[in-house]
Amino acid sequence: MRRGFTVRFSASPLSAHSVTMQRRWSTGSKPTVVVIGTGWSGAYFVRDLDPNQCNMTVLSQRNHMVFTPLLPQTCSGTLEFRSVCEPIQRVQPALAKLPNRFFRTLVFGVDFQKQVVNCVGVGVLGAGNDENVPVQSFDVHYDKLVFAHGARPNTFNIPGVEDHAFFLREISEARGIRRRIVQNLMTADLPMTDIEEVKRLLHIVVVGGGPTGVEFAADLADFLHQDIPKIDPALLKYCKVTLVEAGEILGSFDLTLRNYGAKKLTKMGVHLRKAVVAGVTEKAVLLTDGEVLTCGLVVWSTGVGMSTLSKELAVDRNKQGRICVDDELQVLHEGKPVPNVYAVGDCAANVKAPLPTLAAVASRQGTFLAKKMNRLLRGQRDTSLFKFKSLGSMVSLGGKDALIELKQPNSFDITGLKAMYLWKSAYFSMLGSYRSKLYVLVNWCGSKIFGRDITYIAELSETKTWRMLAREEASRSQARLKAMKKLKAGEVAAAIPTVTSETTPASSAPENEVKK
Repeated sequence: MRRGFTVRFSASPLSAHSVTMQRRWSTGSKPTVVVIGTGWSGAYFVRDLDPNQCNMTVLSQRNHMVFTPLLPQTCSGTLEFRSVCEPIQRVQPALAKLPNRFFRTLVFGVDFQKQVVNCVGVGVLGAGNDENVPVQSFDVHYDKLVFAHGARPNTFNIPGVEDHAFFLREISEARGIRRRIVQNLMTADLPMTDIEEVKRLLHIVVVGGGPTGVEFAADLADFLHQDIPKIDPALLKYCKVTLVEAGEILGSFDLTLRNYGAKKLTKMGVHLRKAVVAGVTEKAVLLTDGEVLTCGLVVWSTGVGMSTLSKELAVDRNKQGRICVDDELQVLHEGKPVPNVYAVGDCAANVKAPLPTLAAVASRQGTFLAKKMNRLLRGQRDTSLFKFKSLGSMVSLGGKDALIELKQPNSFDITGLKAMYLWKSAYFSMLGSYRSKLYVLVNWCGSKIFGRDITYIAELSETKTWRMLAREEASRSQARLKAMKKLKAGEVAAAIPTVTSETTPASSAPENEVKK
């Protein structure tokens, strides 16, 4: 079979001309293994796949793996974002050598009969006019295909969640959360912000009482009480974290550990609310009992749902929209395996033995399938079945506490400072490279000694700020002059409060007055 990539370049629809080109990379005689996704399962599969037995092509919208267990700590400034990212070419160095390839692309379909993956790649946005960035559509032929594209957060079709809530699965989402936290802190400190608005801005609602939601809420509460007093003590009394869960907090753990976690969260100042969310607006979370939680940030952490790609595939899916696989991780269609097509990680669901959507499951599936495929590519017969046995679960509760549940015979649960050291040691050892370990170690030590980083990198440049104030598009110099003229004439703001050395601090301002 002829193998390679057919790439069709077409200009933006706004362009006056269209251009069509074709480019092909020869992949030689070795079979081509195509992997969709660079999450835990995809990265572990690529890492353990033998490049001497096949040509690898990785398709993903990101060129790195995210170490998701440490992602909540990037939101509070404990860790920098790059410390939890591992470039896929470092996970598998063979991807840097032709004919192996990585393409930053969006996969929108698969033709199982022709063994073709349909992709669209978009140029880097933000440089010039984004609307004129060329869109590249191309097909990738495969001999064996592995779906490892993960899943989207489960919103349960609740109104407003997609538009107003932040999720916590990607670096871009963690960046948005961190930016919003610092932005709200700075806005709350402005002299024209009244007390009710300060309370709203500094109220953070976390929806979902699983390990991710609990870890984020605990780390955030630790940040507010440890670092805010060093930045602006007057704001501390208005900072509030609410954790909303319809069932039990940490429901997958035993009763003793659930109670321990709930008590620790309450002691840290996290408000626990057992309720069902009815909707999310720009400034509030609406509960089914009628209560309205006004807030400045909503973080949604309620499990996984169906991804866009999984929805488009002609395969069997379970009730959650995950791709059905058998014990060999082969994709099923009408109950029968699809030849040469597999699925691992959060996008896959074993029809006989349902497994939790955990990083441990995804990584072991990736390793299992890679070893299995290595044997198949060598011409060996392999009918081994994937089996998962949980070794236990861990949850951090701020900087000095954690809980660990060991699911082994004659084992015992661990809590407190000892559990935190074990939690850090376990995840530190799982980091993919010495580079990541160095970054994490330096960040942990730096945050402990100097406090968390609250640097705010503004999205608006100085030129864009002047244009926004001038309320019209103009050159840099003209925008600055027009904005200054409007500011002096009082056209931008009707009233600007005067701030003096005798300005009343937020902590002593009356509840119904503006801070002046």
